[in-house]
Amino acid sequence: MDDETLSSMRGVFEGRRGWSTYVKTEEELRQYPLTGRLQFQHGIKTLHGSFTPPKVTRDNLIEDLRRAAVDIQHECRYRLIHGSGAGMMYEGLDPAYPRMRTARWMYYQAKLAVLALKARELLRGQPYPETRDELRERLTAEDELAIVDVIDLWAELRAGFEEDFTPLALQLDAVMRGVVAELDAEQGRR
Repeated sequence: MDDETLSSMRGVFEGRRGWSTYVKTEEELRQYPLTGRLQFQHGIKTLHGSFTPPKVTRDNLIEDLRRAAVDIQHECRYRLIHGSGAGMMYEGLDPAYPRMRTARWMYYQAKLAVLALKARELLRGQPYPETRDELRERLTAEDELAIVDVIDLWAELRAGFEEDFTPLALQLDAVMRGVVAELDAEQGRR
């Protein structure tokens, strides 16, 4: 993979809404952390060559899913305690920028939470849900469903979260606490 190859591919996916496109070599995929690799393993569409994903074990899935959930909690709690950082490093920018940036960061954490919820389905003995709609059909907890809705309805919800990201950060933290508790219980059963 080199600059020329990446640059020549830029226009291929331009204007295709709903695509999450990553270009990785087989070696790069094998180096990717398992929590992120799951999306490649279960949603990969090989455009060139072949790729056999490494085996996912229950133990490393639990460990990596736990790490992802704790990282999301950390980011939410950091933002809740420190706010959007208004007044820091943003001299000369629109005063709304820190709030917009923080809301966008919470949106990114919500996307990671959805990936964690999808990965959790594997631990429950279910196939990996490739779409958010598949995941939504399996979820029953209101907070978890709300996180999926944040992604689907972001265009409508963004302005509200730019004004106050607190509800989203608290909801993400609560959902990830639930995931960690479920993982802890799972490890205790074994």
